Amino acid sequence: MTSFVKHFFIPYSGNNHRAKAIHIDVLFVYLLLLIVFQNGLKLGHKIFPDVLGYATDIHVEQLLSGTNQKRQEQGLSPLNLNSELSAAAAAKAVDMFAKNYWAHNNPEGKTPWDFIVSSGYRYTVAGENLAKNFGNSGGVVDAWMASPTHRDNLLKESYRDVGFAVVNGVLNGEETTLVVQMFGSSTAKPVVQAPPPVAAVEVPDLAAQAPVAPPETVASAYEQVTKKPIINIPTLSREVAYLLLGIVMTVLVLDAWVVSRRKIVRFAGHNLAHFVFFAMVIIALSFIERGALI
Repeated sequence: MTSFVKHFFIPYSGNNHRAKAIHIDVLFVYLLLLIVFQNGLKLGHKIFPDVLGYATDIHVEQLLSGTNQKRQEQGLSPLNLNSELSAAAAAKAVDMFAKNYWAHNNPEGKTPWDFIVSSGYRYTVAGENLAKNFGNSGGVVDAWMASPTHRDNLLKESYRDVGFAVVNGVLNGEETTLVVQMFGSSTAKPVVQAPPPVAAVEVPDLAAQAPVAPPETVASAYEQVTKKPIINIPTLSREVAYLLLGIVMTVLVLDAWVVSRRKIVRFAGHNLAHFVFFAMVIIALSFIERGALI
């Protein structure tokens, strides 16, 4: 065991003065293992969704608060939560699950404006932001603000009202949490909705999906999706990846220290390349988000 540890982690004559743990071929094995690990998590999620899953904690009241905070920071007036726009947003989310699409227009060509009009809201100007698979409300708002087109919608001065829907279901064979944000301005007096929070709409998979209900019968604006699996896949994935990278980086530092201390001369020293490679991987990992916008 001691000889294995030495051969794998310590540079000496037996391993050509380079720890086996940082040989290029072994590094590719690490990457392969990470890929297998990720695919194993996805398979485990399908078999045991309550054990292996994606933690979600999104609330409409937080989305509204976050949206208005961003507007007020720019000197804009806050938006009123409108029940008709919320019904339109919920109808759009249910329609996306029912018809299995991720787009502003549905496969039949129905636009966001059609959903808004069908809800009874008569708009002079309107807009839509979509998001899916974010872990929390703040992440959704921050992502919208980081996207120029979504930011323009969120900070548009002419908007007076907003509606939200947060709906969980199966889209393209994957468990998905959709967030729909509908903006508008109307000549009619705005209707502000403030009921207590209710449970999120759970949408079954496409095969069992019932026909889409009219917008006025869809769940109210104050929806939420809160899911707490025993093991959160994104967190576990990051921790395993960072652990592996940390071990390799530690071995690289140890390797460089031993070589320098013993004044070993070797013709294949690629420590700098290793550091750059793994630094890029770490940076990329820090930006990995399951969430998506459109």
